[in-house]
Amino acid sequence: MYPTPEDYPLHPDRVAGEPDSPDERARREAYLEELRPLLALEADEHGSDSRLSHRDDSWREWQERTGELPPDFEALPATAALPDPLENLADGSRITSREEWADQRERIGHQLQHWLYGRMPPAPGEVEATELDRRRAESATVRDVRLSFGPDGEELTLDLRLLVPDGEGPFPVFMTQWTHRDWAAMAVRRGFLAVVYAAADGRDDAADYGEQYKEYDFQLLARRAWAASRAVDYLEDLPDADDDRIALTGASRNGKQSLLAAAFDERIDAVAPCSAGSGATVPARFDRDDFYAGDMALHARLRRSWFHPRWRFFVGRENRLPVDANSLVSLVAPRACLLQTAKNERTTSGWAVEKVYESAKTAYDLFGAGDGLALQYREGRHARTTRDVQAILDFFDRAFDRGEYDDPTRLYHEFSFEEWADSHPLDTSEFPERGPEDLLLAGSDEGGDDGPIESVAGWERKEAAVRERLQWSLGEAPPRAPMVPEDDTETVLRGWGTSDYRHDVIGRPESTDEIGKCWLSPSHTFGERFSADLYYPRDGGDEGPAESGPHPVVVWLHPYSYNVGYGAAGRGQVPIEEATDRGFALCCFDLPGFGTRITEAEGFYERHPDWSKMGAFVEDALAAVESLAALEFVDAERISLLGYSLGGTVSLYAAALDDRIRSVASVCGLPHFRGSDAETERENAVIGRFSHLHGLQPRLGHFRDAPRRTPIDFDEVLGSIAPRPALAVAPSMDWTHPQADVLRCTEAAREVYDLYDAGGNFDVWAPEDLLSFDYHEARLHDETIPEHAAIETQRRARVFDWLARNG
Repeated sequence: MYPTPEDYPLHPDRVAGEPDSPDERARREAYLEELRPLLALEADEHGSDSRLSHRDDSWREWQERTGELPPDFEALPATAALPDPLENLADGSRITSREEWADQRERIGHQLQHWLYGRMPPAPGEVEATELDRRRAESATVRDVRLSFGPDGEELTLDLRLLVPDGEGPFPVFMTQWTHRDWAAMAVRRGFLAVVYAAADGRDDAADYGEQYKEYDFQLLARRAWAASRAVDYLEDLPDADDDRIALTGASRNGKQSLLAAAFDERIDAVAPCSAGSGATVPARFDRDDFYAGDMALHARLRRSWFHPRWRFFVGRENRLPVDANSLVSLVAPRACLLQTAKNERTTSGWAVEKVYESAKTAYDLFGAGDGLALQYREGRHARTTRDVQAILDFFDRAFDRGEYDDPTRLYHEFSFEEWADSHPLDTSEFPERGPEDLLLAGSDEGGDDGPIESVAGWERKEAAVRERLQWSLGEAPPRAPMVPEDDTETVLRGWGTSDYRHDVIGRPESTDEIGKCWLSPSHTFGERFSADLYYPRDGGDEGPAESGPHPVVVWLHPYSYNVGYGAAGRGQVPIEEATDRGFALCCFDLPGFGTRITEAEGFYERHPDWSKMGAFVEDALAAVESLAALEFVDAERISLLGYSLGGTVSLYAAALDDRIRSVASVCGLPHFRGSDAETERENAVIGRFSHLHGLQPRLGHFRDAPRRTPIDFDEVLGSIAPRPALAVAPSMDWTHPQADVLRCTEAAREVYDLYDAGGNFDVWAPEDLLSFDYHEARLHDETIPEHAAIETQRRARVFDWLARNG
């Protein structure tokens, strides 16, 4: 029974049904017209699933056939953080009882089906089973069974393979998909009755269920999840099966369908979605281009048959989704659920999975079942090993009280601002209010007398105070005795030791005839075990950087790419060719807590309670500059920084603190702290992104409720970079950096450039565009396909052209 429009204000019929007024219709039609060109629909037919559904070949065809418009986004509250599963969708109150949760569960399920997966039909009633074959396999019996069911006399089928161990049942059940038949064989050895059902890529009886259930628009993942429930129908009447101990697992897209099945079928007692990623264990809010993971927008294009086409309405407005991956996981509560992912998964952000775990756990805690939800990191990337499957079986044994096993949960990115703030109190009223209008006013604490700044000398007096406040915001760096950088070319090229094996796990770009690669060993660089990869242009063969140099260098500062750091080969993540084609070398390294250094995030604030991760990031960026400047084959006068998203913020901080940096380009990385307010923080987390969400710059969190008192802002940061060349790119649909606020900040900073008579050195681009630096475009673009002109890497090309002029 689905909720009615009267049940709660965010019911899809109320926010996305027939418009109530001409104004609403005009608004929603405008959303659609704004979205169409950004979706690059021309490229959908190349590399995508063959068709969207049994009714429509493409998203465009679906939209034109149904006439559906985007929802009225004004009616959907925006939240930068994950939607709270315990915030009552009916009235906004707090869910405090299991009875209230039962109603909330229906509403969440309704939202998930409408926006993400499509509406699933009810159980078909009688499910008939026909045994096709029975045979012995050493100490087990293999049974092939065909289930028959369907609406109105239509006969649908689902084939199962049962592996029944010898012995006296009933046995706990291990369910998985045809793709993972070897997992089933392992489960038998652990005393499970294993069931393999044919609803996966290798064998998919569920592919055409939509043909018979035409009034239901459930997409492929939902059809496969619905098929899993038909297998449970059969198991309920099977004497050998303990239907109170049914476990389900699958990996990747099969992990998605497994989680979906368990969320909507409470007869499934335990589930372990393995590397389920986008649209399952990774929320759309944290699955955008700048996370270098699966990317919701890409899945909506390339895997268009998996998800409902309505999901695509939220591209660029992911923060207005009323439900997200954490909502799906919360529906499993209080039943056992293991979220298994890999440290260096290239299609998943481990940080995002941790956020899902933390949010969904509140639903588990409502039942007093907090230990029923677990998160396990495994080594490696997307592929699974025997030990990983054994870990899943351990979890199922633990859930079914079949042995003593430890909770596998380990969180690398765990941070609580509230706990940190308890030991770091601060009276924000002692900080003066400031805004962009005050940039060229100098207070007594800034070397002035509260009068206007009218000269470069006056600004430079204030600049010293700005840099001091910036350093304060980064925390108190621990003592250090940095290494002295090596300047001898032969010593550097010879290296010392070997690079972290995780580089090979991630799969870094390697050298080619046109691009050389040099590892900068921590034995030869400035700082605290700083190391980097340097990619440089060459004419062919084994030409080294000394023969082709000295090179101007661009230091690449990566986005929120927790699992892959500065990027992986073949993924379009590292802009090497864009740099080397223009004569630059590109210096790449992982920030602490990212990529090869992911475990460094764990316990950071126990080791350095008064410092910040952002402080460590900036320190590493400056160590890169120091190390590069010492190299004979680097043009020390031409070292520039390029950062995207998080890296864009780091690059601006670093450039403000080091005058040797020739120029800086920040793409989607310029926040305006003092322009925030309570609504902006809820919708965009302009300050909270750094203090609360990612735990990167906790001192800023004290000012989230008093943003005008924030001691540092980016008009001042940009002013401290002046008169050196700087570029800020602020697209209209980057909701993490509201464009209008960014422009207010940059307009103020331009006045400092004008003081230097250097206005031409400061460029601000504000395109009507999504948050993107062509990650997927670089991976997918094929110049031989005319339609791929819609996904050329124009954003990167334009930025590197700017660097070529200014670096």
